[in-house]
Amino acid sequence: MNINADTKIIARLHTKASPRGLNIYNPFFEEAGINAIYVLFYDTDSSKLISGIRNLNMAGAITAGFESNDQLPNLLDELDDVSKYIGKVGFVKNDHGKFIGSTQGGEGLLRSIQNISNIAGKKVVLIGGGNIAKALLFNINKLDSKPSEVVIFNRDMSKLEKLKADFNFISEIKPLTDLHLESGDILINATDIGGSEEDGLYTESIVNNFNQIADVTFEKENTNLVNLARKLNKKVSTGWDMFTFQGQVILESILETTIDPVLLKKHVVNGLSEVVV
Repeated sequence: MNINADTKIIARLHTKASPRGLNIYNPFFEEAGINAIYVLFYDTDSSKLISGIRNLNMAGAITAGFESNDQLPNLLDELDDVSKYIGKVGFVKNDHGKFIGSTQGGEGLLRSIQNISNIAGKKVVLIGGGNIAKALLFNINKLDSKPSEVVIFNRDMSKLEKLKADFNFISEIKPLTDLHLESGDILINATDIGGSEEDGLYTESIVNNFNQIADVTFEKENTNLVNLARKLNKKVSTGWDMFTFQGQVILESILETTIDPVLLKKHVVNGLSEVVV
């Protein structure tokens, strides 16, 4: 890579020396011919890191270790609508000196689903009521053509009450214990089930009730849910697909250029297949 005065620097902000993603984005920039680099900066104090990217006039940053940091949003000049809604920042863009906080999870998940089939007019069953689910619903709400139905399942029903009040296209909210009774076009797992949480939920009979499966887990690509969907010949978008499209959202925003998801997925697979602490 030929680093010069025009090279755009994107920071990975973390609380510790966690290099995940450096082995994805830098090889991608090299092959795609994009004059940018992704560099790790870490400190437990988010204010020092935000001050650093400001003072060095970096192109932007992925907040990585600070997505759940309550202080970070207040250090920025502005938040986009999705970040305001969920109260979290996934990445930061330097827009001519104004540092704007955004979030990539919902749009990345939506793109990974839409990459396989259009969500418009479909019955969508969403598992989870956390930030990814909130961001996805916020982005669905922006669509001109929405799903015909959206049903949400979660353990904590109190989280779903607010979501149903916020988005009038949500048809029903139900307890997770009733999932085996449901069917539809698209099943979306927006939880840690199958990743950091062992999967004791998804079975062949549940997966067989849907035509398309979407997962967000990226600790490994072949989760139980993904394996079941492939076994049953369902359309599948994996957590690694979501990771790819999240990256596309971030890079297209910060670098203001078109990002090829097929080429980026190649580097996501290579990078996530490596053991990186």
